[in-house]
Amino acid sequence: MRISAGARKGLSFPIPKNLSFRPTLGRVKEALFDILSTKVVGSVFLDLYAGTGSVGLEAHSRGALMTIFVEKNKKTAQLLQKNVTRYSQSMSDKEKSSLQIFTISVESYITNIPKNITPVDIIFADPPYNISTPKSVLETIKTDTWLQPDGLVVIEHSSKTKMNDKYEKLLKTKTYQYGDSALSIYTPTTALR
Repeated sequence: MRISAGARKGLSFPIPKNLSFRPTLGRVKEALFDILSTKVVGSVFLDLYAGTGSVGLEAHSRGALMTIFVEKNKKTAQLLQKNVTRYSQSMSDKEKSSLQIFTISVESYITNIPKNITPVDIIFADPPYNISTPKSVLETIKTDTWLQPDGLVVIEHSSKTKMNDKYEKLLKTKTYQYGDSALSIYTPTTALR
């Protein structure tokens, strides 16, 4: 795993070969940041199902003010913590505080944490590739609590999974396909008025 752009460009992380999950492919990650473009700079970036942290760390390197990682699996969260520690080695304590890890399920995080945070600018979710999980995440996110009015939600999912055009107050603006993977982009309906 390697940071491809920004302040920590070129920094690499050793990743075990026997991972129990599917990391975001490099070409999908590159495509994601091409899509997000300058929206990352100065943003608060929420990385759900964070895994190794490659997407959230890339966002931080490219200028996100804060990155929040949510990863339920304790073993995976330990790897994530190692990667965050390596990434932030030369940072001040204040800078390190801009990288937050929550070792709980996404459902628990979404249900219990919003009282303590301000809405984020970008939500990226890479749940396991199955039929129900991406949809349940979108149905749970309440845009007024979780997402800035001009924010984005990006769901990585199997290209075989058909995502709805609308969930609550989130409207799909585009789906990009990359082999077996796809990225669906959702925007609050309030941003389109």
